[in-house]
Amino acid sequence: MIVLLSRLSWLFFNVGVPVFAPIALLPLLSFSRFYRRASKGIATRAIRDGQLLWVVISMCASACYDIGCALGEASTNSMLAFMLAGLLWHVLFIVAASILVSFAAADAASLPVYDDSERTRDRGLIWLSLLMTAIVSTSFSISHYSLT
Repeated sequence: MIVLLSRLSWLFFNVGVPVFAPIALLPLLSFSRFYRRASKGIATRAIRDGQLLWVVISMCASACYDIGCALGEASTNSMLAFMLAGLLWHVLFIVAASILVSFAAADAASLPVYDDSERTRDRGLIWLSLLMTAIVSTSFSISHYSLT
């Protein structure tokens, strides 16, 4: 039972809180009179410009740290190859997410007003960031639990 609680708490604090807490707390702004008008659709606007990709970058960095710490404890060459592949996987996601968030931030700064074609592109970025977050959350959890 203790092992299960330990694993669930790791999952909650290392995946659940970074992914869901900011998005879940943003709608609370609608309770304030001052922010009520600005808070309409705030969760979507927060991730529209690739902000969820920052979570991807941090989870990949944590996965790289976990894998890097376990490299010395690899019992076989196949396990070492699996660890190095996991390390490369997460590094590639760091690079991809960094590039995407850089482009999205530049677009958001240079084009603050959106027309219909821009919104279509933004929806693609939202879905891509959600997909990348789901993939990295899963691979981070798998790499952590397979190493511990």
